[in-house]
Amino acid sequence: MSQLQKTQQKSSPSLTSIQMAASALLCSLVCITSAAFADSTTRIVKWKDEKGITHYGDKIPPQYANRENSLINKQGITVQQNKPEAPQDKAAELAKLEQEKKDRALLGTFTNANEIDLTRDRNLEPDLLALKNLEQDRAAAQKKLDKINAVAEGYAKSKKTLPANVLDEIKTNKTELAKIDQRINDRQQAIDSISKRFEEDKKRYQLLKSQANNPQKSTPPTKTDAAGGKHK
Repeated sequence: MSQLQKTQQKSSPSLTSIQMAASALLCSLVCITSAAFADSTTRIVKWKDEKGITHYGDKIPPQYANRENSLINKQGITVQQNKPEAPQDKAAELAKLEQEKKDRALLGTFTNANEIDLTRDRNLEPDLLALKNLEQDRAAAQKKLDKINAVAEGYAKSKKTLPANVLDEIKTNKTELAKIDQRINDRQQAIDSISKRFEEDKKRYQLLKSQANNPQKSTPPTKTDAAGGKHK
C-alpha cells in the first residue's frame, strides 16, 4: 500500500467526526429557531368586550382594537399590556400641538406688539367702511319713514281714512329699516370679533416674549387665534 493511501485512511475518522459534529450543531440551531418561532406564534391576545366578557385569540377583532388588551405567551405569562389612550388625554395633546403651532405662527408673523395693532387696523378697515355706509343707509331709510309717518298723521288729524298705498309704504319702509338694523348688528359683531381676536393675539405674543426673556416662567395655554385668520 502506498504512503498516500495510508495517510487518507488515517485522516478519514477525523473528517467523519467533524462532519458529525457540524450536523449536530446544525440540528441544534434548527431546533432552537423552531422553538423560538413556536414561542412567538403561540402568544395570544386577551381582551374584554363591551359586556366585560374576557376573550382570547391570536388577534383582536377590529371593533375592539381601541380597548385595553394583553399579550400572553404560551406559559400564560403577560408579556405586554396595551392600554388605549384616554379621549381627554388625546384631545389635550392635540390642543397642545395646535397651540404650539399657533404660537410659532404668531412669533413668526410679528416682530413687536405694535405690528399686531397695525394689522388689526388694516383688517378692520373694510368692516368699518361698510358699517359707515350702512349707518348712512339707515339714516336715509329713517328719513323716508318719518316723512310717510307725517303723511299718515295728517290723515289721522283730519279723520280721513289712510290710503292703502300709504299703509304699504309705511310697512315697506319699516321692513327695510329692520333689514338695515340687522346688517348693522352683524357688521358690528364682526368688528368686535376681529378686535377681540387681535387683542388675544397681542396678549399671547407679549406672554411668549416674556417667556423667552425669562425661561423659568411657564407659558399657559390660551384660546387665542395666534396669528390665524385674515391677518394681512
